Amino acid sequence: MTTVESGNDALTAEEVRAALENVVASPEFRRSPQLVAFLRFLVESTLGGKDEHIKGYNIGVEVLRRGEDFDPTVDPIVRVEAARLRRTLATYYAQSGARDPSRIKIPLGNYVPNFYRRPEHRPLAALKTFLTQMSRILIPSRKISSGLRSDRANQ
Repeated sequence: MTTVESGNDALTAEEVRAALENVVASPEFRRSPQLVAFLRFLVESTLGGKDEHIKGYNIGVEVLRRGEDFDPTVDPIVRVEAARLRRTLATYYAQSGARDPSRIKIPLGNYVPNFYRRPEHRPLAALKTFLTQMSRILIPSRKISSGLRSDRANQ
């Protein structure tokens, strides 16, 4: 089973592919085969260990069907489509995919995707959050407890 490192929690390749299938089957992506092809290219290249292949030129030629003479420094199509992909992913995770346990993110500055679990689906993170919240409830702050001491002294 292949794992994809991303933060403290590793996702398996199967989990990443399941997340990809959820995204591309959504209403946000169904109407845009070009964005689906772009996202599939990024995810499959990453899972295949070909991060170095994820470059503007390769995306332009292999995904966006530009000719061999494509120059990403002159033609901004890859940057434009990447921005559109990021916006559509954000919309998906705000709407249809709001409850998806795994996420795909295309960071600014490059096209290599990050894969991660939603914080509530990270067992250790969820436990830490729970314990922090409980300690705030169960352990009064110094300000409150010192105020109580001063009230007792004045009685």
